[in-house]
Amino acid sequence: LLGFLFAGGAPPPCGSACDANDDGALDLSDAIAVLGHLFLGGAAPSPPRGCGQDPTPDALTCLSYEC
Repeated sequence: LLGFLFAGGAPPPCGSACDANDDGALDLSDAIAVLGHLFLGGAAPSPPRGCGQDPTPDALTCLSYEC
């Protein structure tokens, strides 16, 4: 996600999975949420709801994802 946002990397193949705070956008706040959980004891991202459609309506897509 950080490579995509700041280093011109390819977009993640599953944008919905990278939207850690589920606000419908891929931005720095998603990376901060994940890093805060990993290194600062912050809240964990919501667990996955299983394979299928993202129940939160947004413009993010998921081109590929292995169940």
